[in-house]
Amino acid sequence: MTDELFSKSHVITLMIASLIGVGFGIGWWFSGVAALSSGGTVLMVLGVVIAAGLAGWVLRFGRFAGRLPGGGGREAGPFGRTYGIAVLLMVVAIFAGSRLLTVLDLPQAVPAWVLFVVGVHFVPFAKLFGSTRFLLLAALLCGVGVLAVGLGVAGLGWSWRLVPGFGGAIVLWGTVVAGLLDGQKLAHRSVV
Repeated sequence: MTDELFSKSHVITLMIASLIGVGFGIGWWFSGVAALSSGGTVLMVLGVVIAAGLAGWVLRFGRFAGRLPGGGGREAGPFGRTYGIAVLLMVVAIFAGSRLLTVLDLPQAVPAWVLFVVGVHFVPFAKLFGSTRFLLLAALLCGVGVLAVGLGVAGLGWSWRLVPGFGGAIVLWGTVVAGLLDGQKLAHRSVV
């Protein structure tokens, strides 16, 4: 976030971004759980509890909006053309790369590829949302994808799905937590 006064628009943007992170985090978590041969039920429940807790925190954070000034120069919000282009390019790269990996008889690398592409798509969000946190998120997601490939190529077959699954979830959820903690501090300072 920037040094400008934290506003209702900031709260709404942070809530939307956080709920997206929670949702995709549970998707990655379930991908990791699905790759397990046993113990999946406990981990599935754990993932649901974490996601529900984070979603509840996001909704509770929304209470700040009523006590904050409106606007703050962000009336239009950041979810515009640049955001749409980044998401579109990500989707195209995911499908094209996944298809190519399958044709090359490397379908096990698809989760790592998807996570890597998702990471890259966050790079323009740093400027768009005014937060360098998105660069860290991009680096961590790309790093987890690369780690999965490295471990998989080294012969650790379990890493192809488990590392992107659980790693992607942990990175996304960790970013949600960091964003909400930062948002709460900024909102407390800006309450009118």
